[in-house]
Amino acid sequence: MKTKATTKVWDVEKGLPYPDQVFNDIVFKCGPEHIKNMGTLSEEIYRVLKPGGRLFIRTDYAGYLPLYLFASHEHNNALEVQYTKGRGFGHKKSLNKIEDAHYQLYVQSHLDKLFSKFRIRVYNYVYGGRNWFFTMLLKLIPKHGGCVHLELEALK
Repeated sequence: MKTKATTKVWDVEKGLPYPDQVFNDIVFKCGPEHIKNMGTLSEEIYRVLKPGGRLFIRTDYAGYLPLYLFASHEHNNALEVQYTKGRGFGHKKSLNKIEDAHYQLYVQSHLDKLFSKFRIRVYNYVYGGRNWFFTMLLKLIPKHGGCVHLELEALK
């Protein structure tokens, strides 16, 4: 999507328009859930990173328990409630097109498989709520069920 800070617009699901081993670092925040074929993109990320290059990913966590509490409380609407100052990610239609869509949610084992070629992978679970008390309650849920985002830092 073209913005003031955009240097190149490209359909990443068709590959990346860069030569092999060109980047030292790749930062991919809040994006993997928007990609239909993350397997292709993970291969491309590995290809364009230099040996010893660093990858940082932040994505929505599939184990976030509040997403499953109510049948009508699907993923996109839940995030609109969590982040009241942010732009919502609802499935709104305009001109018969979906403006935004989350195609997949991830847990650590998904990212392990997608980025198995990387020699070091470190994970961080990110908790966030409307206030500190709500955040503390989310941290008490077992198996990271109160975690909103999952982060991966990997070295090639």
